[in-house]
Amino acid sequence: MTRSLTILVVSILVGLTSCNRSHKPLNGQSEITAPEYEVLVSWVDAKVASKELVSNGTGKVVIFNTTSGDPHLQWQNNGRPVSWEKEAESLRGKEPTLQKATTDAFGKVDVEQALLRQPLHCAVECVVLDSAQLEAIFKKGGGDWPAFYNRFPGSTGLLTFSRVGFSADGTQALFYVSGNCGGLCGAGYYVLMERHYEHWVIKKEINVWVA
Repeated sequence: MTRSLTILVVSILVGLTSCNRSHKPLNGQSEITAPEYEVLVSWVDAKVASKELVSNGTGKVVIFNTTSGDPHLQWQNNGRPVSWEKEAESLRGKEPTLQKATTDAFGKVDVEQALLRQPLHCAVECVVLDSAQLEAIFKKGGGDWPAFYNRFPGSTGLLTFSRVGFSADGTQALFYVSGNCGGLCGAGYYVLMERHYEHWVIKKEINVWVA
């Protein structure tokens, strides 16, 4: 599914997403949990840490500080969003090892947005930005993507994460991530991770849209 990157950036800045379910407004005191931090940092390290930009010391990951909240981007032909139950069933069809308990947990936790805070102990530099900082860049006259990369040289663009849902036994984790990198450059996908010997590893990434 292809979407205009401009629409995606605006959605980030105003804290809105395409919703299948009504979600609770962000509580300024809410923060993602320690296990969620561990999963997200493990994904960042697995995706970025081995790249050349890290080996030469220029790697940087920029993350929006608010989880997306109902980021599901599947739509029916009549223009209505697909229910989470149907979307979860589709995800389990694409990855048979994905447990229903995991998708159920994700569906429950992701209805409430939460904050990510510094510092993130990644293998590369992880910078967390709030909406005011992004607005200063992407507002009219703010410089847009050239200004973004001038401020964050070596970055991979802007990442936005959902909350993380865990299986009942704590061995699976499911979340959604969108990455925007300028122009018609971006993608969104679900990530299934599994815990192996005290470490989280990527089991499957299921693409939802690409621009």
